[in-house]
Amino acid sequence: MISSLYIHIPFCLQKCDYCDFFSKPHSGKIPDAYVEAIINEAEFYACKYGINCWKTIYFGGGTPGILSARQISFILEKLSSRITSETSEITMEMNPESVTKDKLLAAQTSGITRLSLGIQSLNDRALKSVNRHCSSTKAKESLKLIKEIWKGQLNLDAIAGLPEQSQDEFLSSLKEIISYNPDHISMYTLTIEEGTPLHKKIEDKKVEFNFDEADEQWLKGRELLESSGYLQYEVSNFSKPKKESRHNLTYWMQEDYVGVGAGASGTIYGNETIRWSNTRDIEKHTAFWTNEKNHDLKNAPRELESINLETREFEFIMMGLRTTRGINSARYEKLFSDVSPWNGNLSLRLGKNNGIWNKFSMEKLTSEKKESDGSTTFSLNSQGLIFLNKFLIELL
Repeated sequence: MISSLYIHIPFCLQKCDYCDFFSKPHSGKIPDAYVEAIINEAEFYACKYGINCWKTIYFGGGTPGILSARQISFILEKLSSRITSETSEITMEMNPESVTKDKLLAAQTSGITRLSLGIQSLNDRALKSVNRHCSSTKAKESLKLIKEIWKGQLNLDAIAGLPEQSQDEFLSSLKEIISYNPDHISMYTLTIEEGTPLHKKIEDKKVEFNFDEADEQWLKGRELLESSGYLQYEVSNFSKPKKESRHNLTYWMQEDYVGVGAGASGTIYGNETIRWSNTRDIEKHTAFWTNEKNHDLKNAPRELESINLETREFEFIMMGLRTTRGINSARYEKLFSDVSPWNGNLSLRLGKNNGIWNKFSMEKLTSEKKESDGSTTFSLNSQGLIFLNKFLIELL
């Protein structure tokens, strides 16, 4: 049953050198036509699939925070008929430079329940090294304003391994982030994506980057977060008890979701899983969804992909292993009994004695728990989560 909505706002004030998400630098006002387009698109899918309530909504980007206060209120007002008492979470991403009193009040009064603020670091040298628009001073000013006004939940992002940032400087920055007492902290290791400006700078030796040092920073950061009362529930996400990101859990648990906006994607699971990716041409997307006579999905500017059961099985394992909830045998067999049984598939495929297993035995990286219904839950332990990417390669 579809109950989650992702809204993509593909605009940002300045693109960071490490970013490979779809976004366009934009210094002016977000076009009202684009706002109208995403509202029309969300309503179209709600009618098509009989969605009476969006249980989670997530504004991502780009930087959704560069929407005006009026636009934030307008979008939530138009979606309000499908926001009910069963709606558990509405998240909006913001960057510090887009935080204002008016926007915080608009978000709060419109029903947004959770802010996700892209701090990344409170070290100016590290921020400058990746062309980050914000300064540590502005980040602290934004956090002060949020603490004064905001009554909902708060997530703060941090990145380990930024250039020009020592381990001590990273931990000092993370300690300061923790001091603001957010409900949730997303801590990532810097990823060097091919085709990004940062990738080219590293190749040209204009920026130094050490993968081992980045991993070590992340490990020390995890120790600090856990000692500060944050529970790791997904490889890059830590929260206080019962403060997990409910929207992101829909992805990791392979639940249906609708994505609207240029560059957004959506997935509807089944024996034949359908996934779509919207065009990245903002003008083309806007023109289609603002034309009331033109809402025929056959003509929609998007790409469709049919996911077979074997591919869905791999994705189910991959996403399940990202979380401490792991993979439950009963759910696995319900979904994939036609592909292969639990014992004949997962254990054998994860039990190869090569690669990563030459150094760490299966038992040291995984745990199995018997549930009250007789099923088994299989998960990576804290050591296994460190090696998640290598672990998933073993499944290919």
